[in-house]
Amino acid sequence: MHSLLECITFDRTLEGEMDLPPRFRAPYPTSSPIPVNSSSKGLLLGSLGVLIFSLTMPATKIALSGDGMSAWFIWSGRAVLAAFSGIVYLMLTHRRLPPRKAWWPLLGTTAGVVFGWPLLNSIALQSVSSSHSAVINGILPLATAVIGATLNREKLTPAFWACAVVGTSLVCGYAWFRASGTLHTPDALLLLGVLLGGLGYSCGAIAAKYMSGPEVISWALLLALPATLPLMLYLIPTSLAAVSIRAWIGFAYLGLMSQWIGFFFWYRGLLIGGIARVSQVQLVQLFLTLGFSALLLGESIEPLMLAVAIATVALIFVGRHTKAVR
Repeated sequence: MHSLLECITFDRTLEGEMDLPPRFRAPYPTSSPIPVNSSSKGLLLGSLGVLIFSLTMPATKIALSGDGMSAWFIWSGRAVLAAFSGIVYLMLTHRRLPPRKAWWPLLGTTAGVVFGWPLLNSIALQSVSSSHSAVINGILPLATAVIGATLNREKLTPAFWACAVVGTSLVCGYAWFRASGTLHTPDALLLLGVLLGGLGYSCGAIAAKYMSGPEVISWALLLALPATLPLMLYLIPTSLAAVSIRAWIGFAYLGLMSQWIGFFFWYRGLLIGGIARVSQVQLVQLFLTLGFSALLLGESIEPLMLAVAIATVALIFVGRHTKAVR
């Protein structure tokens, strides 16, 4: 167990620098050029993180199947499971309390990636398909970039803003078209979840200035525990045996993989492989989710859905290559 923790734990100074704009970085070099083998290893680890995250929505639908567990129990339960895993990690690695400057970003991380995005998506997935939710969430990288730039007072290029506006309009137009000219409640929840998810990821990047990525997600989960634990205990199914094994597997995956371990691989990959290179693998997450939705849930991928997905990913790709700070 200790060797595994050593493998996925990394230097907090380097990680803290990697997601910050130049004005937040230390005035001295923190790393040497990335060797080819490190770049390849980072790409592999980052890809594993994306693979883990791409199964989140199908796993949520599986956990919701059979009506044995409510969306609120699934959300609070996954957070509690991940939080206790985080406590074990923090104890085994002898981590200290976060510094004072990290507490506000940690609260933002908790609000976004522990409360906001997981809860709203769990509620929405009671009414919409996993693939539909994946398309709406396709603009999450753009939302993260915009919110992160706002918090860090970065100036984005007009080309990036154009990509963000077109991408958001495309996804909102898709939701409006699918709802026959209205905006259904599940779509509104998904879009709100995108905003909160972007806030959580952006605050997590700021918190990573002071501690490692695994510490950030573990402390964010721990901060939510006073709310998530009582709620989970209150909403626990009256008959645990009535919940199918398949649903429990989906629930366990959400708590251990999507809410916790996935961040370990993702942050580690970014650190040793470089942000510019490794972050590009995130572009395939939308298509992986669509594929897993079809494979595990038997959902059909409509031509319009696929076209919107391709256009969204293309806009993200262009936007990332024009997101220069001026």
